[in-house]
Amino acid sequence: MEISEKTVNFIKEHLKDDPNGLRLKYSGKSEMMDIPIDFALLQIEARRKAQKKIPTYLANPFFIIPDTLASEQATNETIAQFHSSLVKTGSRILDLTAGLGIDDLTFAKNGMTVTACEIDVKKSEALTHNAGILGLKERLTVINTDSMDFVSKCNNHYDVIFSDPARRSTTGRRLHALSDCQPDILKGMDTIMQLTDRLLIKSSPLLDLKLIRDTVDNLNHIYVVCHKGECKEVLIDIRKGHDFSGVTVADIDSKGIISTFECHLSPTSEASVLKYADRNTPMDYRYLYEPNAGIMKTGAWEELSQEFPDLWKADQNTHLFFSDTLFRHFPGRTLEILSRLDKKTLKAMKGKKCNIVARNYPLSAPDIAKKYSLIPGDTTFLYAMRYKGTPICLLAESISK
Repeated sequence: MEISEKTVNFIKEHLKDDPNGLRLKYSGKSEMMDIPIDFALLQIEARRKAQKKIPTYLANPFFIIPDTLASEQATNETIAQFHSSLVKTGSRILDLTAGLGIDDLTFAKNGMTVTACEIDVKKSEALTHNAGILGLKERLTVINTDSMDFVSKCNNHYDVIFSDPARRSTTGRRLHALSDCQPDILKGMDTIMQLTDRLLIKSSPLLDLKLIRDTVDNLNHIYVVCHKGECKEVLIDIRKGHDFSGVTVADIDSKGIISTFECHLSPTSEASVLKYADRNTPMDYRYLYEPNAGIMKTGAWEELSQEFPDLWKADQNTHLFFSDTLFRHFPGRTLEILSRLDKKTLKAMKGKKCNIVARNYPLSAPDIAKKYSLIPGDTTFLYAMRYKGTPICLLAESISK
């Protein structure tokens, strides 16, 4: 798979143009222009979709994306960097499901030797091409094959086997259970573990953590990986001869900086470890804290209360916290409370920029935005919540960490 300089220049020139308009304008003109128009338009569309995920890779104008689905499913490069940080430099890695190969390219860039299996011929050709233009061909070998067939015939030993099973059915339906994804890693576990002592499985962010803990053999650790506060995946770390060591919530910000929070899926109930707000109004506190999605998923209230003892929960079913203490390393959003909003002040905000968060409140965030004509944006937040059983709205300002 190659891409000519003439095609690259066409893509550069039209990268900000509407792909549908370009398709109408240049339909059937490939021979006249001496470039593969359909391929060029595909690159424009795929690059637009993937630009925020993999800007470093797309900075190379000869980088190829085989189809738009590959761009949608590509690993964010900052998350790929986190995956790479979990593996020792110089390790030999086998990837069972390469896809666009952002993880594999990142492993190779960081000094690992990678063998990548990819069953789709276009994806395997694109990854081989991309490894070449990035100077990684000596560290990354791509094999167009069914990975489980490869594993069954392989006699090599790898330091790490990595897999991101396909989480879409043949009809496009999203899948979550590991046994429903392709390949079925759990079914082939015995064969896979004959080739390695460590297996990393990238799985759905919706998987139940306690179910993973109780059903996956040789489970060593679980990573709940978030990007800018949003839970993106659950990474399962399986190692022979290791006991379960707990859960790490890793949140990666817009600059690629990783903050972590450790917990153990404790059975301790929330009520026994958390303090509930005891002041008449949230305005009696100075700061508002919203845990990131990873903390919410783990329910790590015991560890949260131990690390941040001066936290007060808004309500039993409102996972927002108040304090007079500024915790700059809180795993989530930290805000300074500005004011309480009533119906009159909410109406007066019509047309203003304001991010809206609704927690245990009668209206959803979109409903609030529509009702009061608010525009998402800026560093100001409107928090709609139930505080000590009463629905209230607060205005707060995000604090940079």
